[in-house]
Amino acid sequence: MSFRTRDPRRTGFTLVELLVVIAIIGTLVGLLLPAVQAAREAANRSSCVNKMKQLCLALQNFHDTRKVLPAAIDRYSATATTFNTNATATSPAGFSWIVHILPYMEENNLYNIIASNTNRFARGAVPFGANVLGVGSNHASTQQLPGLLCPSYGGAGTVQMQVGSNLKSVLAGSPPYNQIAITNYKAMTGILTQSKAGSVTAPLTDNGVITLRSPKTGNFDTDSLPQYGQTMAAVRDGTAKTILVIESREAGNSAWIDGMQTFVVAVSDDSGALPSLVGGAWATNGVQSSLGYGPVATATGRVSMTLGSRGTLGNSAWGPSSDHAGGLVITGYVDSHVSQVANDIDPAVFFAICTRDSGEATASE
Repeated sequence: MSFRTRDPRRTGFTLVELLVVIAIIGTLVGLLLPAVQAAREAANRSSCVNKMKQLCLALQNFHDTRKVLPAAIDRYSATATTFNTNATATSPAGFSWIVHILPYMEENNLYNIIASNTNRFARGAVPFGANVLGVGSNHASTQQLPGLLCPSYGGAGTVQMQVGSNLKSVLAGSPPYNQIAITNYKAMTGILTQSKAGSVTAPLTDNGVITLRSPKTGNFDTDSLPQYGQTMAAVRDGTAKTILVIESREAGNSAWIDGMQTFVVAVSDDSGALPSLVGGAWATNGVQSSLGYGPVATATGRVSMTLGSRGTLGNSAWGPSSDHAGGLVITGYVDSHVSQVANDIDPAVFFAICTRDSGEATASE
């Protein structure tokens, strides 16, 4: 009778056994990773929905207090001029709707500092002026607000402005506060930009809820400031069927403090055709929606919005868009409910929910 004894020199796995274990672990990781990523995206999307909800509620509270909604920009319209002066790196148009709802976003201190340093947003005060909270890292435009950034957004919370930058932004040169904080949430002002329509009074401009210019705009040199926008009574298409705020992955042209950088429209400025209302529905043949519109490998210079005399550095590359899986774009409505639209939504339906009083027959989404 013989006994086999274990070789005392064999103290670990063989190479084959080790490779088998690695293969098993790799397979398990491959199976689990999509589930982990899906769970993370679901959490990010839920957080994004909550942030959008808070913005819509802040706008509702603003209206309850002021009896009017803010305009996208609180003074000068899309001509991008400021009190008889062309927009420059230190003088770009007016303050955004976001600035005016800061007290309803628990940002009272920031709002009070901006308001006091600009004499309550009086004439001559501009978002990037040195008097707005100071210069350098203390300037108001550099302050990142977590409630304005989507958790799924793949970019940074700030954008650096510099000479020769390929970022689509109004700022150029070397201001002392060149790390500008951005927002992923923008006001929906309606169907077209004023530059695309060719007129500030064209019927397809400013037919959203948060209009770019105040309906009371008259004389830039004598109008009282700040100026506000529409009342809830103007939303005749229904508060549950009309977009108030929508998401965008635009980086360069998204400074939260500047009204000229915090709005979007429903039709891309690159569109070769314009929509029209026919029998209570939008005719969209040949129309390029701005939803999901942005640079592509074959056309990196695509422009969603051209901001008039601001030049090429004042253009937006992206329209309403997001980094959420499946191209879903988080959308806040006037009644403060939050939903999502997909990039492949019928443009006619999208245009219908972007306008406040066009009378389209659109079911609640």
